[in-house]
Amino acid sequence: MALRRNAVPAAVMVLTCGLGTVALAAPAQAAGWRNIGSTALSYNGSLDRVDFSDKNAGWAVGASGSLLTPTADIVRWNGSAWVAQSSPVGFTPTDVAAAGANRAWIVGYNLSGPVGLYWNGTKWAQADYPLVGMPSQVSAGTDGTAYSVAGVGASGGGLSAIMRWNGSAWVDTTVPLPASSSITAVDVKSKSDVWLAGTTSDGTAVTGLVMHYDGTSWKRLDVPGAMGVPAYQGTLTKIVANSPTNVYVSRVRQNAQITNALLHWNGSSWTTVGTPLNAAGIGLSGDGQGGVVMLPVTTGTTTQYMHYSGSAWTTLSGPARSGAVQAGDLDWRPGTTGIVSAGTAAGPDKKVPFIEYFG
Repeated sequence: MALRRNAVPAAVMVLTCGLGTVALAAPAQAAGWRNIGSTALSYNGSLDRVDFSDKNAGWAVGASGSLLTPTADIVRWNGSAWVAQSSPVGFTPTDVAAAGANRAWIVGYNLSGPVGLYWNGTKWAQADYPLVGMPSQVSAGTDGTAYSVAGVGASGGGLSAIMRWNGSAWVDTTVPLPASSSITAVDVKSKSDVWLAGTTSDGTAVTGLVMHYDGTSWKRLDVPGAMGVPAYQGTLTKIVANSPTNVYVSRVRQNAQITNALLHWNGSSWTTVGTPLNAAGIGLSGDGQGGVVMLPVTTGTTTQYMHYSGSAWTTLSGPARSGAVQAGDLDWRPGTTGIVSAGTAAGPDKKVPFIEYFG
């Protein structure tokens, strides 16, 4: 899906930004993104992650309850509506991935440690996830290949583990990483097309790296540019592989003296693209047409969506809501021109989960 250029009215302000431009949306553009109502979202809690494998198979996950007694809130797109599903265990989900209507995974944690769930087409059941840190991301290809990353350390500089689904449980997998490396992002297309992103340190400086598995061996792609120094470093938060020659990585500065940016791999070299107003990207999805849509951190009553077409930025807003609004994740809906986002409008006494759609 592309955030169409003809969706931008005449009343915009164009700014130079990085290697492209950004068109800042006028309020009328909020009509481009619309709210998707559902009784499945009638709980008091968050909606944080969403993933689609095809136009009729998708899941979104969030959490309600408390730290001591968390409830995993799961909603499924069945091809015509969002419906609520039950979890066999109380936990806080951190990510979800779908391979099709009959295969999906959720990872997260509770006070007992990591939690993994597997959808077999009929029900969710617990799947063993080793005690290797808090699972942060999971990704799956339509062939059923699935990887997850877990870590210790919020800055992206701590220990990390790379887990692979073996058909019944999550198992540690060997990736030829340099010493003192931390993997923080994963994107899986198939068993012969797996992408990882993270950082590595020589003890003095931190640099970024991307690893690609082609079904036979892992190849290391060094990411240019400084990522800071240990304890004061940026992180690579998301990776989206539109194809082996069109890969985007979201770089977030955190506490490092660098800029927030998209890093683009064209199959032979990297390009650094500055984000609009130096926004930090917390979500990233392909648009179905070779570009990406990024979620920035927001502070107002609407969501924001920043679309990079490969040459220029466009910024659109979602519908107005009450409370502090933040979309946490988004995903292209394959086979359509649509993108689905999941988020939360937080008020003083209640969290209202929402789903928004463009296309």
